[in-house]
Amino acid sequence: MTSLDSRRRKRGWLAGAVCAAVLATGAGVAVASSVSAAPLASTPAVASHPAAAPTGSVRVVTPGERISVAGRTLWLTPKGLNVAAPSSATPSGLNVAEVLPGKVATLSQGDASGALWAGIYRGPVTSTTKVALTFGTRTLQAEVVTLAGKPGWGAYYVFDAKGAAGAKPSISVRSR
Repeated sequence: MTSLDSRRRKRGWLAGAVCAAVLATGAGVAVASSVSAAPLASTPAVASHPAAAPTGSVRVVTPGERISVAGRTLWLTPKGLNVAAPSSATPSGLNVAEVLPGKVATLSQGDASGALWAGIYRGPVTSTTKVALTFGTRTLQAEVVTLAGKPGWGAYYVFDAKGAAGAKPSISVRSR
């Protein structure tokens, strides 16, 4: 078995476990089971902006605009979300075409400083869209970003200094 097959199998298992956890709690939106193994097509880099604390509003970004979060870099393209860790030459990616309408897909990266969860929600994103990740009794509000216009999807991210990348959150998406 190749290392790529092993990573795909692990990602499939992880997505299935997260989906089961979400469905078992009866809260939130189920996690899509498909995760892109390769980074998505990139666009030229745009000036990097440090990530601010979640503001409660949706941030509109341009394709390829870099967002720095706890030493990691995120960016959106018309095809989806990319996340690059400082220790990895190849970014992780989620392709929006692989996420079913009304569902979410998520990925996590962690080290001794904590864990970053980032993902895609496929559905309408308005200025009031909120994404929350719940870990047992703790709930974290994610920052929501989207591309200009109405692409029919948005991305979210949250860093938790107390978190471990292997934790299984329950994810909820709400628009008021």
